[in-house]
Amino acid sequence: MTQKLFPEVEHRKRKKLKNLVFYRNNKLFLDMVQTLKEQKTKFKIIHSKYSTSIELPDGSKINFVLNKYQDRVFIANRMILKDLESNPNYQLIKNREHSKRNFAIVNGIDTCSYSEVINIDISSAYASTLHLNGLVTEKTFKMLQSLQKHERLPAMGMLAKRALVFNYENGECKTTKLELGENRQIFFYLIQKVEETMLKCREIAGSYYLFHWVDGIFMRNDIPVTQLQEIENLLSEFGYKYKYEKVVNFDLKRQKQILSITMNKNGEFKEYKFNDPNQQENFECLVQCLEELETLQGTDTLREDVSTSSVLERPESNGRTYYGSFLAET
Repeated sequence: MTQKLFPEVEHRKRKKLKNLVFYRNNKLFLDMVQTLKEQKTKFKIIHSKYSTSIELPDGSKINFVLNKYQDRVFIANRMILKDLESNPNYQLIKNREHSKRNFAIVNGIDTCSYSEVINIDISSAYASTLHLNGLVTEKTFKMLQSLQKHERLPAMGMLAKRALVFNYENGECKTTKLELGENRQIFFYLIQKVEETMLKCREIAGSYYLFHWVDGIFMRNDIPVTQLQEIENLLSEFGYKYKYEKVVNFDLKRQKQILSITMNKNGEFKEYKFNDPNQQENFECLVQCLEELETLQGTDTLREDVSTSSVLERPESNGRTYYGSFLAET
């Protein structure tokens, strides 16, 4: 019996060795790519948020990963996919465009500092949104809740797969293409639903609102208790659990349209840096107002007057960089 099983065991071992996993290491990765190019080997590089892989013609893969996740992360992802495929709203949500915007700040805010601010965070926002909108079962939701925070986001973030693929032949890169996961809009749907909730919280907070980021809203600490209770009631009504986080040494600096925010949250230093999202919106609103005014006047004089105006110079793109514990954009 041992002689009969031994070849099967050896076959499984050889098959397993086809995939190698390393932590991301620029030098090792570049050395491997250079060697393959010099050998004129046909191969492809697949680069995504969580991993970069070198794939060889025989199917072997060399994976460079940011983190080595436990099997439970991938099991949770498969459970999500299974639930989605049996959901009657799956195709409708999947085939629609959803907003990826997940933060905002007071329009025109200038450099300021607060010794303490109030922060309310939604607990497990994306997993809860999946469940509250009937996209996953109670079993899958409990599985997601059992994961650590750093595991839960990748389990759902895999829905928004986005990979650059570089195809090499004879030592040269012949083609490049962008591969997008078919379920990206599902993940963006979650972002949009959470953002809609944050905007409603912002409306209640009124002039005490400072900014929000993904699933957390930051407000001045002199906000009346009645308004905080309204926010709590709203979140409870939507079915979300939430928590207050201790935030001190809140410091915001503006350099033209670049905003930098630093704070101490629950004893941990946080830093956010991004272009003011209101700049582009203000610009577009101004252009629209000018176009409407021009239509009413029925003349081209206004166009000529503003064509060289420095006031209407288009601001830079709305890209952002965040130095902290979480980045939602994939």
